[in-house]
Amino acid sequence: MILGLVAQENQTATDLYCMSAYDNNYTDYPINSYVLYTHLNGKEHKIHPEHSGPYQVMNRLNDIYSIQDLVNGKVIDTHVHQLSPFNYDPERTRPVDIYVSDSTT
Repeated sequence: MILGLVAQENQTATDLYCMSAYDNNYTDYPINSYVLYTHLNGKEHKIHPEHSGPYQVMNRLNDIYSIQDLVNGKVIDTHVHQLSPFNYDPERTRPVDIYVSDSTT
């Protein structure tokens, strides 16, 4: 019986910790918005930036996003933690132009 109480106390402590660490500002990227992608192993190459893109959000299933390469149309499925918002002024910038210039450097 004592082991059951210890296990219950441990579970309660874990639950309280998880609830206190929960991020209320969870990021959500709308369909057709643009994001930057961070590869699992960091930079693809030393001279390339850590984030690549922008990519266009095509679909979402829970925490998994389908993002599309703007140049070749390839779709990548990735976890939300590998994405960052791509902020730009639509009056002055086309995301595909940024992607092309980023991929040629």
